Amino acid sequence: MKFGDAVTAVALYGVLQILIAFPLAIVVLQMFGVSMFAHYGVGLIAVFLSMLIVGYLFGEEMRQGRRDAILRIVVLSAFYELLVVVFQPTLADWIPFAIDTPKEAFDGTVVSTVEWFLYNLSRRGNMFFNVIIVIGVGFIGLYAGSMLRKPKAS
Repeated sequence: MKFGDAVTAVALYGVLQILIAFPLAIVVLQMFGVSMFAHYGVGLIAVFLSMLIVGYLFGEEMRQGRRDAILRIVVLSAFYELLVVVFQPTLADWIPFAIDTPKEAFDGTVVSTVEWFLYNLSRRGNMFFNVIIVIGVGFIGLYAGSMLRKPKAS
């Protein structure tokens, strides 16, 4: 598998994840209400189903490239997820949230350096778990998807 194919697979993963996660979130949030369990559950299901489809569509290329192909796609998709988490604060409504949340969490009117450090440490922990989960669930989805497509007879 060429690097360009891996980039195309990750781009497809990103598009599929949005197309799967949004309608699924609407259904799940209607059924179970707004909760962290429902939110993260939808995210995990969307990652798995997206990788399953990518694995199915790129199964032949992954068989030829073996572990390297799956590794490239999984690592690039984890990097994509990391970018999503890192660039979340650039959203317009993030700034008031980022200022108010530590104030509420630490019960202070002024956020100290230690409190900002702890808040940023928790954000890094969130990034760590996002990457680990995407790598694990992504690998399982890619592998299962590539096994769904039978190899071409030579």
